[in-house]
Amino acid sequence: MHRQGVCLVGYGETRYVRPKGEDRSVLQYIAEACQLALQNAGLKKADVDGFAVASLTLEDDSPFVAEQLGFELDWILKSDLGGASALGMVRRAADAIQLGQIDVALCVGAGTFATRPRGIQSYQRGNYVAPHGYGGPNSMFGLVQRRHMAQFGTTLEQLGKIAVALRKNAGQNDNALQRAPMNMEDYLKSRMISDPTRLYDCVMPCSGGAAVVMASERVAKKLTDHPVYMVSDAEKSNYQVADMAQDRTVTGFAGIAEELFSKVGRKDINFSELYDDYPIAIMVQLEDLGFCAKGEGGRFVDAHDLSYEGDFPVNTGGGQLSVGQPSSAGAVLHVVEAIRQLKGEGGGRQVKNARTALVTGLGLLGHNVTLCITSAMILQRR
Repeated sequence: MHRQGVCLVGYGETRYVRPKGEDRSVLQYIAEACQLALQNAGLKKADVDGFAVASLTLEDDSPFVAEQLGFELDWILKSDLGGASALGMVRRAADAIQLGQIDVALCVGAGTFATRPRGIQSYQRGNYVAPHGYGGPNSMFGLVQRRHMAQFGTTLEQLGKIAVALRKNAGQNDNALQRAPMNMEDYLKSRMISDPTRLYDCVMPCSGGAAVVMASERVAKKLTDHPVYMVSDAEKSNYQVADMAQDRTVTGFAGIAEELFSKVGRKDINFSELYDDYPIAIMVQLEDLGFCAKGEGGRFVDAHDLSYEGDFPVNTGGGQLSVGQPSSAGAVLHVVEAIRQLKGEGGGRQVKNARTALVTGLGLLGHNVTLCITSAMILQRR
């Protein structure tokens, strides 16, 4: 949908870590990320009247989280959309702001490495693939990658180019866990996890938290002369669920692309923050969002430089593949990075003339559909 008068005015994120000993609680990561985001926005806790939280390792419901943080609110939400949770809560907070229900929303996600996410109840998973030794997301994306390679001729080098570019970007990000340089040989020689998925194809679980502050245009203009606006956004659940023989290389992004780009065209996007638990996830998004035709993702990657200084920057902070994935809070770091870039605060990885950004989220692996939830939004600095 098209947005009117909804802005993003602040962001905050903790360091991302893989602790070898005792870790902080998920609530501590949430509290730190919230504090940093409010400081960045120039707001106080009392200014917040809407709150949303996302975490697969947090057992508390949203009202109890807000209570422990000391928020008295008019609107509250817990987002349970897996990797699409970040965009899910931002979109729903935007609804509340646009309707005039609230003026300021704080959206936060966090996770801890030591706490295993609760089991996701999936009928298809429990009844059809678990008995055959289903190995989780690595297996699922391994199958999608193998199908894409067989059907379209996609190569490991094309997928590796994505992973290498994101590692280059992470080298300029102090919060990233994986900052050491990586070349194509490193990628190709990394150990096999679920053929053809290799170690450097797989997102790395970690601990951490990230938060963003949203506000009505009226409040935003009091805080900054250059607000970051939500321009358009769209979401699809269970795309083509009725088709039991669907093409598993196609995602719900194909069903929302035209709506998403109806106001701002693809050629106007200066950089993209694409959900990246695996390089093949980025490739199918590029196809389904219409940057290239289905099956042309590999050739598109060959033709472009995806680094922060390239002609088609993707995941300028390193994405989850090099920064880390703090549970379902992973996509929040994509929103945070988009705001940072649009505010001109990217430091050594700042994209030149960054005015318009695409951000995506995808989550919850099903076996009646390739991905249960796909979500995207366009942000613009004015």
